[in-house]
Amino acid sequence: MIPLNLMTILQTLIDPIEGFCLQQYYDGFSHRKTSSAVFKGILIILCYTAFQYGKKQILPDGHSPWKAAVNLLLTLCFLLFLTACLYRDLGIFRIFPAVSFVVIQETGRMVTLILPYLTGLPTLILRWRQSSGHTVSEADALFFALLAVNGMWILIYGFRVLILHVSLSSIRKQFPERPPSIHPAELQYLLLPALIAFCIHLLLNLILFRSDSRGGELFLFDLYPVLRLFVPILLLLSLVSVLYGVRLYQRMVVLRQDQSSRAVLEEQLKSMQEYLQEERRIQSGIRSMKHDMKNTVSVIMQLAKKIPENQNTELEQYLSELEQSLQELDYRFHTGSAVVDALLNMKYHKAVQQISGLHLQADALLFPEAFHISGYDAGVIIGNALDNALEACKEYLDESPDAEVYIKLSSFQRRNLFFIEAENSFHGRLICPKGAEFPSSTRKKDSAGLHGIGLSNIKKAAEKYDGAVAWEAADHIFRLSVMLKNKS
Repeated sequence: MIPLNLMTILQTLIDPIEGFCLQQYYDGFSHRKTSSAVFKGILIILCYTAFQYGKKQILPDGHSPWKAAVNLLLTLCFLLFLTACLYRDLGIFRIFPAVSFVVIQETGRMVTLILPYLTGLPTLILRWRQSSGHTVSEADALFFALLAVNGMWILIYGFRVLILHVSLSSIRKQFPERPPSIHPAELQYLLLPALIAFCIHLLLNLILFRSDSRGGELFLFDLYPVLRLFVPILLLLSLVSVLYGVRLYQRMVVLRQDQSSRAVLEEQLKSMQEYLQEERRIQSGIRSMKHDMKNTVSVIMQLAKKIPENQNTELEQYLSELEQSLQELDYRFHTGSAVVDALLNMKYHKAVQQISGLHLQADALLFPEAFHISGYDAGVIIGNALDNALEACKEYLDESPDAEVYIKLSSFQRRNLFFIEAENSFHGRLICPKGAEFPSSTRKKDSAGLHGIGLSNIKKAAEKYDGAVAWEAADHIFRLSVMLKNKS
């Protein structure tokens, strides 16, 4: 009677505990659709507990192959249905949490099934009592056996809950972004170990029990004792493959981000070379204009002599073209940094061709001579801030063609601190991934791999000067502030 009562309690408690772990697991991946977190958590636990109870009532008793297969498939389908109803933004990724939860939950259940066959704890304790010279009465032996069995079952079920909690927490911590954005090919990489483990559990359920000639059930460990060693190892390897597969995936993500960061730096170096070439082109043009200035003045004087009064159209046209040429050779922006000047002029001429109606204000952006900041670091900060601002203005105009877009760059100094501020228009929507320091916009997929690295590079440049980066967004305006300290 005692073991039956204890087993009933344990089996009654395990379902809501697993439901709680399920709710915590999915909360690590997605935002729930309702605002009441407590109500939604209780609803998930109740739904999972009711499903497990209904499944036990519908499926027949015993260990038939048909029951084993239907049990796993029903659980998987229920989890997929539950996530579709109660969670959002998971998309096709919802398959992985469902499959991985079933694998880990089934691993814990298999442990409670096979571990008593591996320990033989009650028999060993009774033999030790008898060999030590103690007189074991029938009542004493029964009580001692029941006590040992109860303790063993409590430890086994506790170990089952521990496996579930630790494994799910390990997977959940590997996905800091909420909800995770994942490519279908990456999902296939994550699913492969989980699906293999799922098939292993399905196979073990099919062969673990068999019927004898009398209609009874024979446990596979009794027929083949060597499997007492290999089956636990197989379960352990299947569980580790799922956990380690997730960890390897996250390492691949980190490596991909590092490669993207290097790609951005290479692009910045390329841009640096381009605007240095632009600088040389302008200087070369100025020298050429000075060389030809005498001839130009002579031509103007000759034309002025030949053209009658009030009929100087040809002269006006010539002078207009000359003025336009001089304007193209001159810098539009003067910040005190030759690198930043060349960068702003180069990007401005490209931007006005791609973004109609763009207003770029940089008159208040000045780099004082007393503040020692390298041209490369200034180019990294201004270049990345300007690239992000131009991309935001372009996206804003794509959605609202009639919108007015602008970019404003400014700076000021407070004692030993130097502040750079960038303000621009944007469409008003930002995504703040879980654990991320900087926000994300709704950029297109082809640029998603490099998105966010620009602000990270600005932060790295600011940290060289014991500085920091801050941002705020409101009313279709995004503001970025960079603080630098004069280390000299």
